Amino acid sequence: MSKDLVKERVIKYLVEDLLVPMDMIDTDVPLSEFEEGVDGVLDIIVNVKDNDDYYVPVMVIKCMDEDVSLEGEVVKKQVEFLEEVDNLILAGRVILTNGNDMMYADWTGEEYDTEASLPSYEQMVKEFYEMEKLAEEHEHHHEENHSNCGCNHTHNDNNHQCGCGGNCDCH
Repeated sequence: MSKDLVKERVIKYLVEDLLVPMDMIDTDVPLSEFEEGVDGVLDIIVNVKDNDDYYVPVMVIKCMDEDVSLEGEVVKKQVEFLEEVDNLILAGRVILTNGNDMMYADWTGEEYDTEASLPSYEQMVKEFYEMEKLAEEHEHHHEENHSNCGCNHTHNDNNHQCGCGGNCDCH
């Protein structure tokens, strides 16, 4: 089975089994869309819409030809590529598949190798908004705590380089 047929099969699985809306699936996306000058193409991206109506990737899928075994140097190279991609676009979930076998890892550090362990689209959306809320709360808390020092200098997280002694409680 060619890589294109594997992609078609994966998209069908995403839509029918994980209930991903078709308009939340992008294919053949150049990495340069995320950072200028970066080479490579992402086979499949699953997106959610954030509060500002921007599409945000929550899963990246790399498809291989069916005859490529998911082991050895080939897999190591592809996993390294997916890790670099995830560091760039922060999707939090990556999948490598040849249509028969699959390797899956997510932002929790868990690795799975069964389709049953993949989250539904509803779960991905829920987790995305939970993480956004936590990040927003952290940012708000961080800004509040740095602003009450009173020295009018910028501080690096846990380091009051200005010598004020600091009253921030962000440590």
